[in-house]
Amino acid sequence: MSFYLLEIGCEELPAAVAPLAAKYFEKEVSAQAEALCLPYKTVAVGATPRRVYLYIDGLPEKQRDREEFVQGPPARIAFNSDGALSEAGLKFAESKGLDLSTIGKKSTEKGEYLTGVKKLAGEETKKLFQRIIPQIIRSIPFPKSMRWGNGDMRFARPLKYFLSLWDGEILELGVEGAVSSDYTAGHRFLAPFTRQVKDFESYKKALKEMYVIADQTEREAEIRRQLNILAETGGYTVDQDEELMKTVVNLVEYPYAIEGGFDDLFLELPAPVLITSMKYHQKYFPVYGRDGILPKFIGISNMKPAEGDALIRQGYERVLKARLNDAIFFYNNDKNTPLEERTEALKKVVYQEKLGTSYEKMERIRALAVELANNYAGQLTGMPADAIDTVNAVRDAATLCKADLMCEMVYEFPELQGFMGRVYAKLQGKPAEIADAIEEHYMPRFAGDKIPASGIGKILSIADKLDTVAGAFAVGMIPSGNVDPYGLRRNTIGIINIIEETGWKIPLNTLILSALEQLKTKSTAGINETAGKLINFFLQRHKQILISSDAADADAYDAAAAVSGDLLSLRDCAAALTAAKKLPEFNSIAQSYKRINNILKKAGDISAVTAPELFEYDEERALYGIYLNRKGTVERYTAENDWNAAISGLTVFAAPLALYFDKVMVMAPDEKIRNNRLSMLSNLRALFTAVGNLGEIV
Repeated sequence: MSFYLLEIGCEELPAAVAPLAAKYFEKEVSAQAEALCLPYKTVAVGATPRRVYLYIDGLPEKQRDREEFVQGPPARIAFNSDGALSEAGLKFAESKGLDLSTIGKKSTEKGEYLTGVKKLAGEETKKLFQRIIPQIIRSIPFPKSMRWGNGDMRFARPLKYFLSLWDGEILELGVEGAVSSDYTAGHRFLAPFTRQVKDFESYKKALKEMYVIADQTEREAEIRRQLNILAETGGYTVDQDEELMKTVVNLVEYPYAIEGGFDDLFLELPAPVLITSMKYHQKYFPVYGRDGILPKFIGISNMKPAEGDALIRQGYERVLKARLNDAIFFYNNDKNTPLEERTEALKKVVYQEKLGTSYEKMERIRALAVELANNYAGQLTGMPADAIDTVNAVRDAATLCKADLMCEMVYEFPELQGFMGRVYAKLQGKPAEIADAIEEHYMPRFAGDKIPASGIGKILSIADKLDTVAGAFAVGMIPSGNVDPYGLRRNTIGIINIIEETGWKIPLNTLILSALEQLKTKSTAGINETAGKLINFFLQRHKQILISSDAADADAYDAAAAVSGDLLSLRDCAAALTAAKKLPEFNSIAQSYKRINNILKKAGDISAVTAPELFEYDEERALYGIYLNRKGTVERYTAENDWNAAISGLTVFAAPLALYFDKVMVMAPDEKIRNNRLSMLSNLRALFTAVGNLGEIV
């Protein structure tokens, strides 16, 4: 069995790029090995800022020999009248390398064709890797790539070298821009030299001796260990934020934690401002004491300096101090300007070329939020007791919700939008429910984020997100594939999450039409056409959420979507239909529903009036009697959204329907009898459709 070891040495990669390249290598090499019939035992990948490596072990020396079935030209062309190969057939066989002893004929729907078997000798695995590895290197989907020198090679950063070993011997890759060898490079500053390696174990050993921890998991564990030691020594807690940790792990090869500090006077800034400055801008870990954030931080250096920590600490503290000085200057300037003035300034800011200014967006949000408050606020908790107060509070919060976008602090720290609006609103004496809603209307910001806590915040959040999604659809900016620059999918899922978690029954059609009504002067298409596309967009997101959480099957959701007006009812109906699919009786009526549909499609216009006196068979009378008995009950259950009870009420039709179709010929020669039977089937279909379009059930 053989192994292959590859290390791509390059200039420093961005933190997000290194793990992306490693994962891509693992996926592609595994897929290529499977496609080439190359079994293997283990594969390992990893990355640091200056390298990406791949190790795959347990490979065969060569592919196994295999046979490939080939279908050729029509037999009338490939064979002579005596059954021998014609000149055309012989040339085809030779061009494809077919074994002549395997030549034969195969009958298909289009006639007989020449067939044969091509015997393929397995290639050396080493040569296959020499071919596929350069292809994978060139195809890594970096967010951005670059060229350097005079060559055409593209990579995230300039390539320096390749460590490329097949069973300990150099495997030349022939990729422009770097030479293949059996040497790896050490830490840029602590070990600026190379070392020869012969296998994966000697590779890992050499890197550790040259101050490089190649494995990301090992680097993360080392960072956490050092953070915990400093926390225990200093008597504080370190915020080991997961996203920050992922970034820092991929910024260093030999992590070394250094504690720094800043002046107490900066503690007058709101804690999120300090945290944002440290986490997002400087990649430092904030530190907390019993009473909150402390004027300390921990930075992760890429090396442990021999002369001590002082110089690096001073550098860390100096850049943070400069950023915090800016922050405190912005804070003092911003808090003295009324938010109402900031709102007026939005008239000068273009939100989107086709959708107008940010002030216009605020006006649309306000109009939609007020409509929601007037019609649906009663379903929410935590609202003002008086309906007029509720609407006024929603109106005031909507007016100010985008004001902080014009603040200097948010311009410098965009991550703080919403939060700074709440801070300034409270400083300027605004009611707490309005201040809180200003921050909450951005929630949820990302997958897994919490929804707004207050009722006003929920209303504003839905209005804001819906305007964003509806606005994009109204002017034709509909996402396709993975392209979604305005985050329409994220905003849609945010709306769905708020409705789901709140238990808010808002008809989806009404919600979308209200949003599009605010956009009618901007829209490039008709409201109804856009509404149809937008409703489908919402339903597809909702459907995927339910399917991925095993709350409903796809066919059950599609069936329920035909009857349920709001997302909660749709969810419950889809769940009930999913559960009902396990019942033989339900599957029987679903099949009967499809049969009824097919019959009625061919029948044309049908009267809804059924005349029992025209029945000829007991099976007709029995079925119609059950219909009359169950109709009111099923309709009551569906009106109450008690879908399980409604479906249970329909399952009694399973056996009578089966008997009916066995005994009764619907399309009777007598027109009156035929139309009467079609009328009864039409009524049955309408009753079944009350729980969904059962024709969608698989």
